[in-house]
Amino acid sequence: MAQKKSKMSKKSREKAISKAMRTHRGTKKTAPARRKRAGGRSAESSARAAASVRKRALVQIGEIEGTFQYGGRGFGFCVPDAGRGPDVNRGPDGGGEDVFIPPRKTAGAMTGDRVRVSVGLSPAGKRPEGEVVSVEPACRSVIGVLHVSAGGAYITPDAKRFAMNFSVPSDERGLCGARDGYKVEIMPEDGEFFRRAAPFYAGDAECEARAKIRTVFGDGISKDANYAAVLFSHGIRTTFPEDALACADREAAQPVVISGSRVDLRYRLLLTIDGAGAKDLDDAISLERTSEGHWLLGVHIADVSHYVRPDSPTEQEARLRGTSVYFTDKVVPMLPESLSNGACSLNAGTDKYALTAEITLDAEGKRIGTRIYKSLVRSRVRGVYTEVNDLFENGEASPFAGRYRDVLPMLSEMKALYLILKKRSEDRGMLALEDAEPVILLDDGGNPVEIVRAERGDAEKLIEQFMLEANMAVAEVLSSLSLPCLYRVHEKPDKDKLAAFAHFVNSFGLKAYGLGSGEGGEKKDLTPRVILEKLGMILDDAEERGLAAPVSHAMLRSMMKAKYQSAAAPHFGLGTDLTCHFTSPIRRYPDLFVHSVITAVLERENLPCLTAETVLPLPDGKKGPAADFAAAAYDRGVQASDCEVRALEAERDIEDLYMTLYMASHIGESFSALVSSVVKSGLFVECENLVEGFVPASAFPGCRIDEESMTLAVGKAVYRPGTPIEVRLVEADVGTRRITFEVA
Repeated sequence: MAQKKSKMSKKSREKAISKAMRTHRGTKKTAPARRKRAGGRSAESSARAAASVRKRALVQIGEIEGTFQYGGRGFGFCVPDAGRGPDVNRGPDGGGEDVFIPPRKTAGAMTGDRVRVSVGLSPAGKRPEGEVVSVEPACRSVIGVLHVSAGGAYITPDAKRFAMNFSVPSDERGLCGARDGYKVEIMPEDGEFFRRAAPFYAGDAECEARAKIRTVFGDGISKDANYAAVLFSHGIRTTFPEDALACADREAAQPVVISGSRVDLRYRLLLTIDGAGAKDLDDAISLERTSEGHWLLGVHIADVSHYVRPDSPTEQEARLRGTSVYFTDKVVPMLPESLSNGACSLNAGTDKYALTAEITLDAEGKRIGTRIYKSLVRSRVRGVYTEVNDLFENGEASPFAGRYRDVLPMLSEMKALYLILKKRSEDRGMLALEDAEPVILLDDGGNPVEIVRAERGDAEKLIEQFMLEANMAVAEVLSSLSLPCLYRVHEKPDKDKLAAFAHFVNSFGLKAYGLGSGEGGEKKDLTPRVILEKLGMILDDAEERGLAAPVSHAMLRSMMKAKYQSAAAPHFGLGTDLTCHFTSPIRRYPDLFVHSVITAVLERENLPCLTAETVLPLPDGKKGPAADFAAAAYDRGVQASDCEVRALEAERDIEDLYMTLYMASHIGESFSALVSSVVKSGLFVECENLVEGFVPASAFPGCRIDEESMTLAVGKAVYRPGTPIEVRLVEADVGTRRITFEVA
């Protein structure tokens, strides 16, 4: 890849990596790192859609509900809810294909509105068309760039999906201090929601809705303005209320003492292992061998529930945040720093409250018993992933051996257990999808200077495996006692999505092993275990062919979204019947909820520990110490799932912002890339540094695009996901975070 070499010194680069890795704490993301949508619909498809409006009567086939997508030029589309679309050309998401809504039949719906549509088929029966019969408005505000001229002022939205401009008053009061090119938030001029109207002009731009400026972020090409706009648009709470701070400070000031049934484990050898820059250390581990030859794995988690009590100001704020949000250059914590980086963090050499899950495993790594209890711990070593990986590779010859001297034998045992547990995970079919993460290195001024891949070694995978073991063990105990829990649930893929993935796999010449109807006739209702086995075989074949990345990405797109819920259900991707999140209560609300349930039962029933055999006075949990949690569990699960999605989207947008800022200094340079996706308007490509951008179809004169098979053909050349391509950077638009390439 031809690009300028970074001039950072070795020392500066190491410092930047250490700082950047604060957000890479060894937890594997469950969603693709970046995926931008193609901007709008092409002029050719717009004309084709408009031309399809016929005066002859449609053959009515019923009504559907879905989400409206405005296409510009008056027409739009209804994206049906899964399973609710017209039974014509049913799509891979379980719904029917998008329903075309001609001009004058959209009822003024905006992109994102919920609509009910009367659907019919043309006499030719080739494509469903519809008319919007009811609208539930959804759009309350829009973020975009202000344009001011002598003839008026208007806003172009950052999100091209709106496919329209908004006019705003051009007088001084109406501009609220904003200038031409500023990033702003607008709201409807009248009413609570935007509604489209007949086209009109503001200056030289055609607009379809009137708005007023509510928030001014600053110059639309500046990092700070765009950063603030992203946080605002996703509702990221960046400041704590005074009462939440005061409550946290008051609790954090408590002295740490041994009391009640809390078990003193300060004698036990344990350590934490995290990224070099991590400050909120919420998990420590220990490992012993019993006289029976069993493993005794201790997973000791910061006892946040001791400091954050239900319905306290701090807990209420944590509930609203749902999760800590990890950005390129900062962390927006779920808890105030006096707790997250202070009282709760399991810093080495200090006494800390913990909630311990003590798991007994046989020689084959099978769980044969779990005890959950309050403890007092003292971490012996503050481990760092890179250092532990070096120890695993070089042993006593590692330059870090001296600092880890006390725990070296235990680390060796831990690696042996990790390999056993890893094999068990593979045997039950846990998906190991390729998910490369970028690490963006910043200079002292906070500007991106280099992008590298996050490396994951055995240390990161060991912690991940031990935490998974604890999460499954705790979920099993709570389920067996009929106690409230927020389970981590992942449904198996929809049959139609699997069929679409199988078609994609076949297009590479890979065997789909009967996942779709392309091999062996009718689609079968396969069990999760069988699906996991087949997906694993596909991944193995793809890796042998050098196609692991595109196949993994396509497989991720075919998966359902993991979520939190109060009802126990399997986790498809992990291949397990039951799991929850227990190991990160400093930064995830569902973990804090689970801790709070356990604390309530242990304290109010004066129990030394919880096991699957514990006898509770009221095991159904309806009137016992966990009754309040049972009543709230459903809503907490929905809220936590929503917060997780919001945080992931914000993290992705900030990552895209920094990548765009980085690429803006490389306009005109050429890059080696791989095709990552094919859409009707062109190609998405991913460079070697994981930066993704778009190559419009106009860069391939005379091309033929097949979205179903994800191919773009020009003469004899065929581009599909995984195809190498040389591209030249044309544009890096900081305001919209869009990167555009041409063929080099």
